Amino acid sequence: MKLNDRKMMILQAIVTDYIESAEPVGSRSLSKKYNLGISPATIRNEMADLEELGFIKQPHTSAGRIPSDKGYRLYVDQLMKIKKTADKNRIRLKTELLRQYNELEQMLQYTSKLLSEFTNYTSIVLAPQVKKSRLKEIKLARIDKENMLAVFVTNTGLIQNPIFRVPPELTGDELEKIANFLNEKFVGMPLEEIENRLAGTLKEELEIFHSAVHAVMPELFHALEQMSDMGLYLSGTTNIFNFPEFSDLSKARDFLTLMEEKQVISQLITDPGGGQFKISIGSENLIQKAQDCSIVTASYHMDNQTVGWLSVIGPTRMDYAHVIDVLDQMSQLMDQALKDKS
Repeated sequence: MKLNDRKMMILQAIVTDYIESAEPVGSRSLSKKYNLGISPATIRNEMADLEELGFIKQPHTSAGRIPSDKGYRLYVDQLMKIKKTADKNRIRLKTELLRQYNELEQMLQYTSKLLSEFTNYTSIVLAPQVKKSRLKEIKLARIDKENMLAVFVTNTGLIQNPIFRVPPELTGDELEKIANFLNEKFVGMPLEEIENRLAGTLKEELEIFHSAVHAVMPELFHALEQMSDMGLYLSGTTNIFNFPEFSDLSKARDFLTLMEEKQVISQLITDPGGGQFKISIGSENLIQKAQDCSIVTASYHMDNQTVGWLSVIGPTRMDYAHVIDVLDQMSQLMDQALKDKS
């Protein structure tokens, strides 16, 4: 059912008031606080309709109303006004410090800390997916008679250093020739594509090298196959205790347990979603432990490709407009920092 303008106005006031106060909202307080131009009795009737339609609910008898997940969804999709509530200069100045970090891991940890600081919720930064990264350089070097070091450097600043065994007859000059050949073939290509080619047609092209090269290629293929993503960075986990909704110990315990399950969190963040921001509200989260929470996610990029995600998780009574404003600014600044380092 499409809501009329009056119901939409009242729902917007209820959501706005509840986000600010954490207290159930009554018709009389709405009438006093907001210039809605209608009587408390009319507001009460409209609220009864909104409750029947599932957009608001009564947490307990004799209480006012609070938004349901369905009400928050309508608010986010149609009623929310993205105001520039965050201090843009403060965010820019603090994010400028990203440039001082040479290691991507340090940059991501600092970004997570800033996100939590600017929103007062729990923040999650998901590192670039290794296999989506593009190769900048491969180096091969013998470290002793039986072992070789392979260095994979990518456009996202990731460096992986697998060590594996090689035939003793393979010389340093031959390793250098192989590395030059691989760089010529693969620089600029996503690692997952390189992996596919190493497993496929490249073998014939390597016949020009010493026969011992066939002992190296399976090891290189295995090294690419085993590459794992750098990880997930959390900050402000205990911020959840600042919200009365999580004074319930079972809810707080579920949240803390969820924050320890990094694979589950990654799944919640990286599930496909349309638009610039992905917003999942309460019961929309398929993981039960996340159904008292809302999660707002933005991607960050390199070479016009999504390489990772910035996310904020908090109660469904989240200040969505502020969170989106912060994420928008942070993702743009993160894009620029990565571009400068590439």
